[in-house]
Order: sequence, then structure tokens, then C-alpha cells
Amino acid sequence: MNHELKLRAVEPEDADMMYEIEAEEDAWIYSDYLAPISHELLKEYALTYDADPFRSGQLRLIIEAEGEAIGLLDLFDISPRHLRADTGIYILHRFRGKGLGVKAIELVKVYSRNRLGLHQLTATVARQNEAARRCYNKAGFECSGSRVDWLRIPDGWVDVDLLYCRL
Repeated sequence: MNHELKLRAVEPEDADMMYEIEAEEDAWIYSDYLAPISHELLKEYALTYDADPFRSGQLRLIIEAEGEAIGLLDLFDISPRHLRADTGIYILHRFRGKGLGVKAIELVKVYSRNRLGLHQLTATVARQNEAARRCYNKAGFECSGSRVDWLRIPDGWVDVDLLYCRL
């Protein structure tokens, strides 16, 4: 795999990969999900997905390398007035540690600036999630503050860092 990446729309066949991510408990602790999402619901999501980010306030993109879906990159809380969006990224375990997350974030920065006309992207990253913080930092995000005891995880509470990148 030469790691040529692209970001593309969600397709019904992506339900399997999204289900794989939803089944990984390490993804749950950083989200607001309280229960697993069914495979059938993910298929329905892919079939009825509203890809207009300004109408829906979100955009889910599949990260693809050489024809294989390797993760997700979400833009959410998109503000057409303030021209900003929050980001979230998830790379499947078997593709981690290869710099693919940084490349995907760089791609979404270009897309966000050139196609969506956004001014800024942000990310909220758990202080203990060193890999995600390194990924965002390498992609040009800077820390602008933190929130104390922001996420509840099985072992207690964790702080988060608020990261931003001007486009």
C-alpha cells in the first residue's frame, strides 16, 4: 500500500467498515454513544445520508487508500455563519502508525477551505489520546485551551484539549 489517500462519500457497502468501528470499544469512550449501533441502521444511514453539510450540519467522509476504506473523517457542528466545523477522525487499528491520519486531515483541510469556504477547523481531543494529539499537531492544529473533567471514561474523568487550525 503506497498510502495514496482520498476522501469520498459514504456508500452502502461502507456499512461493514462503519460497523467494525462502532464495535471497537476504544471508539466509544471518546463519543457520546451509550449503546452500539446496529449493522442495519448503518446501512440505512448510508442509503439516506444527507451530503449537504450546510443543511445537515455535518459531513461524514470515508478515508480510502488504494480502493480500501481505512477509516472515517467527520465534520460536524458546521457553522455556515462562522465558517467553522469540528472534526473527528478514526483510523482502523490495522492502518494506524503510518501517517495516514495526518494525510487525511490535510486533505479535509484543503476540501474545507476550497470547497466549503470554511475559515477554521477544530478538534476536541482527550488529553490521554497522545496519538490523536500528535496527528492533529502534525497537520497544523494548535492547542487553544482545555476543558477539565470533560469526558467520563470507565476509569474516571479526563481533560480534553481544544485544538484549532485556521484555513
